[in-house]
Amino acid sequence: MTLPSNTQLAVSNEFLNDIPALRKRLQEEGYLFFKGILDVHELTGIRTDMLVLASEYGYVKSGVPLEDGIYSGKPFPTSGKFETSPLYRRILDLPRFNAFGGNAVLSLLLSGLLDSEIQEHRRRIGRITFPGSLKNTTPPHQDYFYIKGTPDTYTCWIPAGDCPEELGGLAVMPGTNHLGMLVHEPMQGTGGHGVTHERCKQLGKPWLTADFKAGDLLLFHGHTLHKALDNRTEDRLRVSLEYRFQRKTDVIDPGSMQIHMNGAFEQ
Repeated sequence: MTLPSNTQLAVSNEFLNDIPALRKRLQEEGYLFFKGILDVHELTGIRTDMLVLASEYGYVKSGVPLEDGIYSGKPFPTSGKFETSPLYRRILDLPRFNAFGGNAVLSLLLSGLLDSEIQEHRRRIGRITFPGSLKNTTPPHQDYFYIKGTPDTYTCWIPAGDCPEELGGLAVMPGTNHLGMLVHEPMQGTGGHGVTHERCKQLGKPWLTADFKAGDLLLFHGHTLHKALDNRTEDRLRVSLEYRFQRKTDVIDPGSMQIHMNGAFEQ
């Protein structure tokens, strides 16, 4: 699917050797998007580890290559919350998933952008999004609503495998990092709170996304408004990763030093 030109994320690869230019774009737009800068082999390994676990729970179709991530059709537990499931808890313990938080490309890029020694949050996220699970699509929100600490925390969203728009990638609203904290209300979807779609329309800014490929990186500020897109495929699982970084000298919320959803897992 070809996306309209006004919805495309601006690619920043041309400025990889120009940190001041990257800082300027990040400050102005609230995000940076890079194509193919992360090691696909490493990401494929993490994807495989996650799908192996999903297969153990019966969510991956047998008889086809595991790496294709084809959904078996098995219903998810009645709670429908992937982030509190035993499967998700096991994903958060995967060694290669956790080790990627110390990836050299991420560390060098973030330390350069922030001109500081950086601190990675322990609250890493490895998510599998099921086709048709529209009630769980993450609504528009700003990460600072959840992570607290310093607003100058930067999320690195990474597709663990190719993620065309219909598979349910991520979209950001440029320039919203300048708006401060917007009102978040209870909403349907992962997280349970967000900025209403009506309010988002009032802001008068476009949603930007892309047909993501393995190795791509989308990085954005804690006040940048963003949302997940629905997984509209018939039978494909979307696998994605999130890592967060901030200056080591900035305040950090204690929850960011714990695993995601700590204490909220189902038995």
